[in-house]
Amino acid sequence: MKTFLFVAALLLFWGCTTLKPTVAEYGMNIQDDTSKSVAKGCKDKSLKVAQAFSQSALFSLQMRYTETSGKVFAYSQSQWQESPNSFISAELFQNIRDFELFGSVHPLGSRVKTDMILETNVEEFMQFFAQDMNSSYVQVAISFTLLDAKTSGVIATKTVRSKVETKTADSAGGAEAFAKALKEVMADTRVWLEERCR
Repeated sequence: MKTFLFVAALLLFWGCTTLKPTVAEYGMNIQDDTSKSVAKGCKDKSLKVAQAFSQSALFSLQMRYTETSGKVFAYSQSQWQESPNSFISAELFQNIRDFELFGSVHPLGSRVKTDMILETNVEEFMQFFAQDMNSSYVQVAISFTLLDAKTSGVIATKTVRSKVETKTADSAGGAEAFAKALKEVMADTRVWLEERCR
């Protein structure tokens, strides 16, 4: 009787469990060898880097893609380690700080009063598939607005775009392509900021 109850309980427990597929997590490792700025026009200035604005989907860990139909889908077994919005905000802050263009660079939460504020808006961050689903590319577009912190007046604006073909038409290829696209965007952003400081 004990054996029967044990087997029945085991079968009941086994029938109630479901096997969930492992979700692969991807990060965006940019590995940027940022050189130091030679421009001296902003060495006595301080900059505050605001958290990036973006559509709510970029606050999620979901990895999204679109097909020729225009519909947006999410990978079911792949996700980001960190939300794209958080990663872009953190990477931008670190990239500008390490460039040493400004005398000091601070995050938005800092209570330090700065001379300028950099606002960021992520306009596009998507992987696009061809109709046959055998090839894809990623596209990143980020707009920047440099503000005078005292007057809130606009000093300069710039939209930076990057399009990178994926090596493989899947989430892994997309993650690698996004890292390359963001590296290009960061490089172009540094050039633009340096031009403002000559």
